[in-house]
Amino acid sequence: MALASGWRTEARLWLRQNAAALAAFRPAAALLAERERWFLWLPVLLGSGIAAYFALPFTPALAPLRIACGLLAMALVGLAWRRPVWAVAGLPLLLLLSGYWLAAERSANVAAPVLQRRLPASLIEGRVLLAEPRDNGLRLTLDRAWIDRLEPAATPARLRVTLRGVEGMAGPKPGDQVRLRAVLGPPPGPSLPGGFDFARAAWFQRIGGIGYATGMVEILPQLQAPGWGDAWRLWLAYTQQALTARILATLDGADGAIAAALMTGVRGPIPETVDEAFRDSGLAHILSISGLHLVLVSGILFAVIRGLLALSPYLALHWPIKKIAACAALLGAAAYMLISGSALPTQRAFLMVALALGAVLLDRRALSLRSLALAALLLLVLAPESLLDAGFQMSFGAVAALIAAYEALEQPLARWRSHAGPGRMAMLWLGGVLLSSFVAGLGSGLFAAWHFNRFADYALIANLLASPLVSFWIMPLAMLGFALMPFGLEALALVPMGWGVEALIALALWVAGWPGAVATIPAMPDWSLAALAFGGLWLCLWRLPWRWLGLLPILAALASPWFTPLPDLIINQEGRRIALRAGGKDAGSDRYYFSATSNNAGNGAPRGFEAESWWRRLGAPSLLPWPNPSRQAAGGFATGADGSLRCDADGCTARLKGWLIALPRREAALAEDCRTADIVVAPFPVRQRCPAARLVIDRFDLWRQGAHAIYLHGEGGPSFSRLEVQRVAGQRGAKPWLPQRGHAVNSNSAPQRGEAPIIMDDLGGNHLE
Repeated sequence: MALASGWRTEARLWLRQNAAALAAFRPAAALLAERERWFLWLPVLLGSGIAAYFALPFTPALAPLRIACGLLAMALVGLAWRRPVWAVAGLPLLLLLSGYWLAAERSANVAAPVLQRRLPASLIEGRVLLAEPRDNGLRLTLDRAWIDRLEPAATPARLRVTLRGVEGMAGPKPGDQVRLRAVLGPPPGPSLPGGFDFARAAWFQRIGGIGYATGMVEILPQLQAPGWGDAWRLWLAYTQQALTARILATLDGADGAIAAALMTGVRGPIPETVDEAFRDSGLAHILSISGLHLVLVSGILFAVIRGLLALSPYLALHWPIKKIAACAALLGAAAYMLISGSALPTQRAFLMVALALGAVLLDRRALSLRSLALAALLLLVLAPESLLDAGFQMSFGAVAALIAAYEALEQPLARWRSHAGPGRMAMLWLGGVLLSSFVAGLGSGLFAAWHFNRFADYALIANLLASPLVSFWIMPLAMLGFALMPFGLEALALVPMGWGVEALIALALWVAGWPGAVATIPAMPDWSLAALAFGGLWLCLWRLPWRWLGLLPILAALASPWFTPLPDLIINQEGRRIALRAGGKDAGSDRYYFSATSNNAGNGAPRGFEAESWWRRLGAPSLLPWPNPSRQAAGGFATGADGSLRCDADGCTARLKGWLIALPRREAALAEDCRTADIVVAPFPVRQRCPAARLVIDRFDLWRQGAHAIYLHGEGGPSFSRLEVQRVAGQRGAKPWLPQRGHAVNSNSAPQRGEAPIIMDDLGGNHLE
């Protein structure tokens, strides 16, 4: 009761203080009063320049950018001597321009050839850089590639090839020279306007072709010894694979896959059902090595080594055992980062841990927003493209929210802890765990909702239950397993670790099975991501009451999905997959027809990665079965469940908001469709054969412009409503990762009849559909 009364008193005091401050708010005075926090906005300004590079449709020449940055920097240095105020005022412009230049420079530095069309099964030779196990195979990343019948100048620097049917860790190892036959294609662009651009991500990894092997892999003798830099990277990749193999040899099934993900960062072998349960329960962050794991590893090492050294009175009195433990913890965290693959979230977490341990060495405060800003600056300078990474945004959002929350609560917590008995301390500990889970989940969950169109409703409960299990059982045993591996005794730690992993999997499956465990959110507009980031930063980086103004853009972004119209028709790049809004009496209920998903009527997700990504971005609407004319009598037609869609052997027609939409499958249907339809979408060339139609989208439009999304605004047909067409090409602009002949999709040769598209799967792999 006393603790609750204290909280109410603090809340009333906080409300009175903030209300009075906001009533007397003066922007200039507030900005000047916050001058100690200006430094925190440096990475924000740099990141804004980077974001501008990726958002704008054009790519400027590097030389003018370099000159402009140099001249502006020299001008500000000159002003700093005579007019410091002007120099400070001009610094934001320099940071914005520098961010734009850094992104353009990075894009040019990683430039490498990209396949411009799909290749039939071809003979390939290359060196294995990575060999990543998957649930149903092995994914190889190759460099130094040679492709049959392809000029060396057009050969990508790296290829990604999936081997199907390879079990466990069998197959080539990093450093092996291999020969195989594979079907390859260019990295795919977005599956619909506004979708994730895998081609952009592949560009910065220098991956210019993806595909799958069609036969056995032959390991060849080494022709050239790697240099010391390559040898180091290959050794790390080989060590990661070897450690993963030992973990999977000790723990089988999902237990071994989760243990491997936590220890070596290899997530591929995790069964899809388990992976989905972790996502739906809000525990997916546990499987991605980031801040939680690095903090646990460094914290455990720090505590154990300091405790062991403290056992000796002489060492405790005469040696700086705290700083020795900090150095050992830093080395252990660095080794863990390298062994786990050094992903971007892991690098961010390591930088934060390094700054915190460095502060211990310098007798400074271990963790602050200033150290977070330094880590962000360093990452953005070294890898500007990381700004677009969902893991970057989620991890920085979570850490910034945690630090800001505990900065604001520092004094109240100190008062509550003073003269606290065991009962109050236990309540404070429980409240701290709940608050940490809630704040971190909110900081990362907002960005997860934008990127993945889903929000785990019970993430707070799941994380509260999982945190003790991960912190006090699984991760300590994982570290003990690492220590025992040189002696071949890792089973002593991994077997009991597997018991904890089993309990973690059971918890994820249990929470994911609760009613309403996942809320699917329709796709947010592009501006909402900027609003979420700006509002969150405004809320976290300032200290005065004007920080609460950051809630306004956050609320606007969260409300945006329900005020943004959904497309009425989506067509993929090949014109073979279509999503069509139902047009019957319940048209406002956002029900959709999905072609090739007739067995998925109801509330389940459609089959295939592309269709499922559409379904989630549409807000997981109910599905109606696509009419199947093959079940009707010869010459008859099949009608959709709401009567708005009719199909026969030659194609389909739909009546939606007064518009007649024709979807011919064969050219024989084109003559009739062109006479009556307002919109014609055909997977074959139409050219000038439909002059009366308001909109014609044929094979060449789809090939050049990518997937299309059509919006019908209003009711009553062409005379009373407006037609809006969005194309992938219109949103991608002219960037280096796009084709070289001016087209907006990754193909420079017209698609041939019978060719299949390459589509990325949900683990970042790819398959032919």
